[in-house]
Amino acid sequence: MKIAYIVDSTADLDSKYENHPDIYRVDLHITYENGDVIIDSKEESKIKEFYNRIKTEKVPPKTSQPTPQSFMDILDDIVEEGYDAVIGITVSAKLSGTFQTMKMIMEEYKDKLQVYPVNSENTSYTIGNMVEQAMNMNEKNIEIEKIVEHLKWVASETDTYLLLKDLHNLVKGGRLGSTSAALGSLLRIRPIMMFDNEEGVKLYEKVRTDRRVMAKWIELLVEKYERFKGNLEVVVVHGDVEQDALKIVEKFKDKFPELNYHVFYLGTVLGVHGGNGAIGMAFIPNKFEE
Repeated sequence: MKIAYIVDSTADLDSKYENHPDIYRVDLHITYENGDVIIDSKEESKIKEFYNRIKTEKVPPKTSQPTPQSFMDILDDIVEEGYDAVIGITVSAKLSGTFQTMKMIMEEYKDKLQVYPVNSENTSYTIGNMVEQAMNMNEKNIEIEKIVEHLKWVASETDTYLLLKDLHNLVKGGRLGSTSAALGSLLRIRPIMMFDNEEGVKLYEKVRTDRRVMAKWIELLVEKYERFKGNLEVVVVHGDVEQDALKIVEKFKDKFPELNYHVFYLGTVLGVHGGNGAIGMAFIPNKFEE
């Protein structure tokens, strides 16, 4: 079956998939207080420019989802290219309205091709990995309903965490009182947040030292490895602290060298909320057996 895939700009893809003809991407946008608008980008130079700029912004920029027209334009192209079906995988529906917009527009194309909107319940490389898994299954001639069922399982079983280096990022975004931020900074409390399909993002645990943070990452890795019997990929994303992310991966490799590890920048839209120094981590399972 000829399947097209729609992802949004928060998705990270391995380089071999970056320009794949079957993958279509819609862009989210960022608007600064002075009215400047930039497109969510995966270009490293633009991401670094973004992180340098938000250090000096008194008011954090706002993010906006893709327009309905952008989905229509892509779906028109997909129909014209003769695809049989399209699978759309976007940033968690709890973090953005992108999924609902895509789902609504896809419904209008049901008479032209098979449409399957999938809520990733996550973002970043989780989306990219889901696309890769779907492509691999399609190459083995697995029926599309089973592919979609598997993708929904991956979405529900993937756990994603976010370590915030500076609590003031939450204050600027209106998510934490300034008194709490001052206390947290004084006590060196670093909250580990967790993606949640009901709440969007919730507090997972409070950690006070880098040593304990690393111990927690290792603990989570071991837990996921055992749970999925090693059928696991790990991605670490960062808010312009690449060396910190690479050090985590090296520690992980000491524990389980056979796993696949990936490191990406926390993109501009996600960086609005995570801020400089943030570390994100996802444990992505694959239980598929032909």
